[in-house]
Amino acid sequence: MYVGDKNRIDVSSSQFADFIEESNLYVDKTAFIEHVLQDASKVLLFTRPRRMGKSLNMNTLAAFLDCKRSTAHLFSGLYIENSPVFGEINRYPVICLNFKVLKPLDYEWSFKYDLMEIAERYLEKSQYTQKLLDYFENKDNRSTEALLELTRSLYSAYGKKPYIIIDEYDKLLMDNIHSGEYANLKRWVTDIFGSAMKDNPSLGKAVLTGVTRIAKENMFSGLNNLEVYDVLKPSVYDGDFSLTEGELLELVPESELAGVRRWYNNMRAGNEPLYNIYSVMNYLRHPESGLIGYWSMTGGAGLLAELLTEARAETIAHMLDDGHYRYNAILDSQLNMEHLRNTEMCDDASFYALAVQAGYLSFEPVRSSSYKIYIPNEEAKQVWSRLYMDRSYRGADKKLANIFAGIADVDEFSRQLTDFVSMVLSYNDFRGQDEWVYHVFFLGLVYSLGYECKSNLEAGLGRFDISVDSHMFRAVIEFKACKSPSNAALKKEVDAALRQIDDKEYWHDLRNSPLPLYKIGIACHGKKCLVKTLMHK
Repeated sequence: MYVGDKNRIDVSSSQFADFIEESNLYVDKTAFIEHVLQDASKVLLFTRPRRMGKSLNMNTLAAFLDCKRSTAHLFSGLYIENSPVFGEINRYPVICLNFKVLKPLDYEWSFKYDLMEIAERYLEKSQYTQKLLDYFENKDNRSTEALLELTRSLYSAYGKKPYIIIDEYDKLLMDNIHSGEYANLKRWVTDIFGSAMKDNPSLGKAVLTGVTRIAKENMFSGLNNLEVYDVLKPSVYDGDFSLTEGELLELVPESELAGVRRWYNNMRAGNEPLYNIYSVMNYLRHPESGLIGYWSMTGGAGLLAELLTEARAETIAHMLDDGHYRYNAILDSQLNMEHLRNTEMCDDASFYALAVQAGYLSFEPVRSSSYKIYIPNEEAKQVWSRLYMDRSYRGADKKLANIFAGIADVDEFSRQLTDFVSMVLSYNDFRGQDEWVYHVFFLGLVYSLGYECKSNLEAGLGRFDISVDSHMFRAVIEFKACKSPSNAALKKEVDAALRQIDDKEYWHDLRNSPLPLYKIGIACHGKKCLVKTLMHK
């Protein structure tokens, strides 16, 4: 269910009140509040990919609980209004902290300033504990027990145990994983969490969000009241973040569903396949731009790039090549940051778990910690294509973009593409798999340009190698491995590739497009190749 104007879409705010008061489109996620309040656990950790609505959910929860506000009108007509927990509205002090704004140079001061603002909002100075007063008044006081002392002061003043809400708890650590300050940052976060959340009789609940589950860092050691809801764990919270199928059907016209599913679906949590809410909202806001990678343009894959070994790159290449390919993997959901800091120490279980938690891969449970993993959608394919091509052929996509821009001149396009491929590919890329190497190489490059691609799918009377759909043209690419590097042999095979495109009618599904349609044949023998392009009549 949603409220507000479907045509008023705000993708920048995470303030719940803004959506309601300005009649912006708001997808009703207030069931999250009910689930949190009915959860028996004292400390809840939710890990979800970037821009999946975590910050908005935290702000909505805070707006509901905050005893210094009167917010019942904001929830009128929403799920929570008819929930048995609605009587809890505006009854609790709330310590709401945003760790994503903390920086290594001033994190302690920023944290102190945030606590000071919260204390001043709820308390008179006479209500501070002595330790909390000393912390605020002594600039050299760096006590990690200040959050604990604030909960004690609030409980004493209000008779209600406060809620601690921490958004993006892991961002300070993930952003500085290779920094010399990392050890100090980790120690500081660990000490704060331990003091405020372990056996604290003044705590109502602590609710934390992040992208990763950092559980092997002793960060949550001793928290026997901690419940972790990551993307691998089925729970009542599965549909509380991002966008479910039912919610999507209310927002996207039926004629556009297939494309939206192909581009933004399968970012799974537990048993729920989800749509990337950030990209869907951007698509609805800018329909003239078409289906493009909005989420992928916001970055976030830097650590995966550093940990992408040759073997992992080859696995990703198979996923790009075959959209039905599922890789069997053991996923270690309790990530060890020390391993992620070092490529040699990072095993596949950690690498693929990181990719799943961050939303770049999706999964199907097999048993215990064993899963089948795959690239969820076209947007994620773009990310992996860029990572793969940057690792293997740095900067190649930028050169190829210029070449494809001139595809209308089929002879010059073919000549430039032939020269480009012969220059970029290395003898080390070939191990008796000429056609597969070229296939994956082109698929990665074309995906990295932002074009929509399909690989090894049925069309017409057979299965094409690659089809390309861009805003300027459409194309079908067919590869032929050649037994000889001679020009005559390459010419014979490239002509056979073009004949096969016509004989098998690989262009069949693209024939009604108003855009020009090109047939591209590529014959290859090791580094040597020949490209021939024809416009389909």
